[in-house]
Amino acid sequence: MRQRMSRSHKSRRGFKVDTILDKLLAKKKQEQNLGVRGYMTLTFLGFYDKRVEISQDPVKVETLLLKICHKKRKDVSSPIMQVSVGTSEVPINPSESQPPPKAPTISIPNESFSLNNGHIAKTYMLLLRVYCMSNNGCLITNCDLEEPAQKRRKSSTGSIKTAGDEVKQYGSELTVYDKHNRCLLTDGEYELGLQEVQTNVRSSPKKHSSWETVVDIKDCEPFEMFKQGPTLKFRLSWTTEPSNGLVDRPTPIPLIPSGDNKENRSANAGFERSSSVNHNNNSSTNNNNNATLPTPSPLTPSSRMSVSNEKVDANANANGTQQIVYQFLYNNNSRQQTEACEDLHCPWCSLDCGKLYSLLKHLKLCHSRFTFTYVPIPQGARIDVAINECYDGSYAGSPHELISQPSSVPFSRTGPTRRTSVTNILVCRPKRTKPSLSEFLELDENEFESQRPYITGHNRLYHHTVTCLPIYPKEMDIDSEGENDPKWLQTKTMMMIDDFTDVNEGEKELMKMWNLHVMKHGYVGDCQIPLACQMFLESKGKELLMKNLYRNFVLHMCSLFDFGLISPVILYQTIQKLQEIMKEGGEDGDVRRVLQKSHEAQVEHWKAVGAQSMQQDASKIGGMTGGVKISFGNDGSSGSSTNARRKTTASLPLSSPSSQNVKSMHSNMHNVTGT
Repeated sequence: MRQRMSRSHKSRRGFKVDTILDKLLAKKKQEQNLGVRGYMTLTFLGFYDKRVEISQDPVKVETLLLKICHKKRKDVSSPIMQVSVGTSEVPINPSESQPPPKAPTISIPNESFSLNNGHIAKTYMLLLRVYCMSNNGCLITNCDLEEPAQKRRKSSTGSIKTAGDEVKQYGSELTVYDKHNRCLLTDGEYELGLQEVQTNVRSSPKKHSSWETVVDIKDCEPFEMFKQGPTLKFRLSWTTEPSNGLVDRPTPIPLIPSGDNKENRSANAGFERSSSVNHNNNSSTNNNNNATLPTPSPLTPSSRMSVSNEKVDANANANGTQQIVYQFLYNNNSRQQTEACEDLHCPWCSLDCGKLYSLLKHLKLCHSRFTFTYVPIPQGARIDVAINECYDGSYAGSPHELISQPSSVPFSRTGPTRRTSVTNILVCRPKRTKPSLSEFLELDENEFESQRPYITGHNRLYHHTVTCLPIYPKEMDIDSEGENDPKWLQTKTMMMIDDFTDVNEGEKELMKMWNLHVMKHGYVGDCQIPLACQMFLESKGKELLMKNLYRNFVLHMCSLFDFGLISPVILYQTIQKLQEIMKEGGEDGDVRRVLQKSHEAQVEHWKAVGAQSMQQDASKIGGMTGGVKISFGNDGSSGSSTNARRKTTASLPLSSPSSQNVKSMHSNMHNVTGT
């Protein structure tokens, strides 16, 4: 048995436990040497900002690698890991004609972008943080830049102060590898637009909601921010050797001359001039329209209409804190008045609107159950609150929630679910005027018309035909009345029928055809069996005869009759229709030839096998009865009658036998038995 052992114990002689780690490290190092090792090298060329003087000291640029990992099933958010790569000093506004001879570089190895590092990384992003002095001062060496980024972020208040000078922080990000593991950064020279980072939010964000502050968007040409805002220029290259510290400044990449290329030319100057003229004309007309005062009407009080837009806006925009008082009215009588408050939070939903105009707009559009009238007072503003008599209180919730959903849909963590299809009707509105508080001085005439949403389709509800259950939005793409016999189910059904052993091949073939026919049309009741037989002959009748399954189908119809699924009339009509299909091709048709060959083969089989079995059975019966002679036509006296019987059998028609043929067949059989 020794020669059968395939392993040897030679390695156990010199084995030591302390060598396991060394072997694994050597194996891992060998695998790394076989693979492609590389580094992503960033060479910073300069920090450009027109608002900073040329004589200012260099800025600090911190490079961070952000790893966004896959979210597990029970995690609320994706785990994020942030690793600091290094910090570099980058010159501010270096001269293009006489650039510095050296440039700082940072190299990031490819091992940092591995997929499996505790968590399965999904996306790698490169974060660049720039710390710049707000005015001329000392270099940022005494600040806490050497601390970890997380600790510095917690202790900072939006800006880092060193020796009385404020340090502004700018930042931007680049995606290195996306979620499909594709590298998006190639070799080249990059100019990255930076944005100022604000981290002075100390209060909890869950206490009050607030509108997001968006800077006024001005009309600007493409890449306008690179001319105005701060930018960081660096050279990115994938190298095989790391390089950290200072290296020789690389030569600039020459620009591709555009020449007379249509695709790279700027827009038509004439078009720009005409568009600028139109913009100026429109702006002038808008200003004139907004400056005009509303004409007094005899239907409105003159005291309120005498207040102009400019005066109202001037009171609202005056320096100092504004006191807002809510006065609740019922039948034009004051019932209650709140204390004066200086914040601009909505008293119903605690939303911080930021401005008085935004607060009034929010109250009018989001809380339409009441009417709000703005009254300017010397201390600030008074808002009269009354019940809206024209409020449509039929349903004020989300139109998607009108149709009840399963209990697991709102709390599912598998992903987004499909919602009800809703159509929002867009209504033509008049031209938008300049925001002014004067529009809240009085109620609109048709206040109820403007506050009612125009939504259709929210109450559409369909039901399944078979189960009569409602169809949920996520099930809209699935047709409940579609095909119930996919290809895989048809193949499975035929394979199961082929496994039967107690039926012949003809019965198997007929069972396949019948079962697939029933699956395709989906018959569900006994009353549909006659229709199923009729449609089966229409679609599969000729194929049935070509496969020589006439007798098998007749037996199948007899079985349906025995179980009470069809009546004798249906049985007779079905067989008659099958015989009509048989006669369509005439005497020389394909069906006739197939059945004729099958009949001849059956007769030959009977001559060879059936007659011998009958003789053996007859001899056994003769031996048991004792002396009864049975003649099978082997002698000369009965030869003529036997030939007559065979001749009659060969000339039988393929359809149902006629009465004359039946009589002649009986007479021949009588003659044979009489001899």
